[in-house]
Amino acid sequence: MKWSESAWEAAGPVFGKILSHPFVLGLASGELDRARFMHYIRQDALYLKEYSRVMSALAARFDDPVCTRLFLGYATENLESEESLHRLYIEDGCGPASEEASPACLLCSSHLWRQALATSLEVALASVLPCFIVYARTGRYIFGKAVLEGNPYWDWIEVYGSDGFDGPSDNLMDLCDSYAAKASPSVREEMTSAFVTGVKLEWLFWDSAYNMETWKI
Repeated sequence: MKWSESAWEAAGPVFGKILSHPFVLGLASGELDRARFMHYIRQDALYLKEYSRVMSALAARFDDPVCTRLFLGYATENLESEESLHRLYIEDGCGPASEEASPACLLCSSHLWRQALATSLEVALASVLPCFIVYARTGRYIFGKAVLEGNPYWDWIEVYGSDGFDGPSDNLMDLCDSYAAKASPSVREEMTSAFVTGVKLEWLFWDSAYNMETWKI
């Protein structure tokens, strides 16, 4: 079994909770409260800025220039469609993006920075994979059951539910498998733990948006 298959199996229960979360179900039905969605969009815009920087930092850790270029691509053009999507909603009479990251957003980005700078490259790669694979598979799930007519979130669904979003996810998953195949059993376990934590944080991010989380102090 490939590492990615065993890691996804370990994260399966968490992913099941993502698919049944009212935020995800509300996207599919089009009934998600607009304020909750905009809270998510604004926080996601902040998170993606940090995610892009993390990918740039990881690019510098590779000896292989092909991998360096791949991660620089993740940090630039592969995020452009998502940033364009944010602008579409934020500029659609909904005001500017929030300037303060929520506790969940800060936790997610801080976790990525720690993994990128303070762990092995194998574990760091496993840590950034959830953002790709969870969105790709959640997007396909929503796309398959979405109410299309009059759905105010169709632009979001189309971006993440399209086949084009699978390519970067599959490439990064293959790279993780390549590194895992050469890693020791203990490193593979660390990779899986980091991956499962990342999937949990994806759930937390949507849950935070649904509850419109802000700082309590």
